[in-house]
Amino acid sequence: MALDKNNAVEITNGDFQAISNLLSEGKTVLAALELGPKVQESLKNGKMSDDFAFIELKEKKENAGTCACGKDANVLVYLWR
Repeated sequence: MALDKNNAVEITNGDFQAISNLLSEGKTVLAALELGPKVQESLKNGKMSDDFAFIELKEKKENAGTCACGKDANVLVYLWR
């Protein structure tokens, strides 16, 4: 499916299973992540490692929620397949 910023489903609680399920349904997800080395590399490439999803930065934002890794999130990103 294509990136659909106008109808993105927001997940800021780190629920990786919910993110994965929504992506499998063809939805765009606005996810809170921690901007670590892997996320930075994914943003640079436009794709998450292991081809999980395409990724695009929406904004850097402190206290954005909880990352799926359990850390405090400081970016919001769009994910889609």
